[in-house]
Amino acid sequence: MAQVPLQLFFAIWAGGFFGGLLSMLSPSGAAIARAYIGSPFLIIGIAVLLLFPTVTLAAKWLNYRNTVYRVYPDRIEIEEGFLTLHRKEIPLLSVREINLRRGIFQRLIGLGSVYLATAATGQGFWWSTSAIVGGSSTFGSGAMLMDLNNSDTAYERLRELFERTRSARATLAG
Repeated sequence: MAQVPLQLFFAIWAGGFFGGLLSMLSPSGAAIARAYIGSPFLIIGIAVLLLFPTVTLAAKWLNYRNTVYRVYPDRIEIEEGFLTLHRKEIPLLSVREINLRRGIFQRLIGLGSVYLATAATGQGFWWSTSAIVGGSSTFGSGAMLMDLNNSDTAYERLRELFERTRSARATLAG
């Protein structure tokens, strides 16, 4: 859901840039519009304005449709992708942090995302930006379980598994 504002921005920008659509909104826009009718730039601008969000949403939908999360007592397996299949297994022993994120659009439709960070995940969001624009959520170390229906419940269950794993690790170390 975080990619919607980016899609809208780029679609409007590209339509305005390629088609001169923004200049048509000015008072002298009628004369400019007449000059653009039949122009290849106008056709490109309208195509970008309509196709960019459509293609991006279709790619995101196909990625969601082919995403499977499997949670086991000792690991989490993620399988996703429609053009390229990504598989990832994260042992719960390597998870260092679990976060729940529910953006405004996610809250409006009852979704949320659970982020699993490992020691190698690092600072910042360099690995999650590809997921925001419709790419894989398994890039880098760590992962995010995106747009879950019962994200609060999923977060609590994963946190309980994480705590049990951490307790077991402390017992083995001590």
